Amino acid sequence: MIDGTLLLFVAVTLALGVAAWLRGGPEMLREGLGNGGSLLAKSALILIVSFVAAGFAEVLIPRELIPRALGVDSGLRGILLATGAGVLTPSGPFVAIPIAAAMERSGAGLAPLVAYVSAWGLLALHRLVAWEIPILGSRLALTRWAVCIALPVLAGLLARLLFTSRS
Repeated sequence: MIDGTLLLFVAVTLALGVAAWLRGGPEMLREGLGNGGSLLAKSALILIVSFVAAGFAEVLIPRELIPRALGVDSGLRGILLATGAGVLTPSGPFVAIPIAAAMERSGAGLAPLVAYVSAWGLLALHRLVAWEIPILGSRLALTRWAVCIALPVLAGLLARLLFTSRS
């Protein structure tokens, strides 16, 4: 689908290509294209699998459950539920973001979606346990986690306050 986001990315990519050409000629342009192609080859399979997984999640969750649990009228309960789901989603962006998109298509409201994505980004337990505690140590990792614990709920409430009347 061609939209403003795609056109912006195309324009930025073209500008970077021109900058590479001006700085290093055809060799730098080929190197940049090769690096991008390698990254695409490494990521394409995981992207495909993650989108298919999100599609399965979308069809496996009963259609009436999402609007009721996470819909526009779900209130604080929906924001808290979405926050918990974000904390417990054990994946990187290749899975979590398509899940959020599937939740939106299934009727989730903006406030719970903001809470979900914020909780996944700030509080994902798999990242805390697998990466942060072992690398940063428990004091720093758990302090960061504790300080951020209210932020997804606040983000969801703020989204509800600012944007619910417009949607």
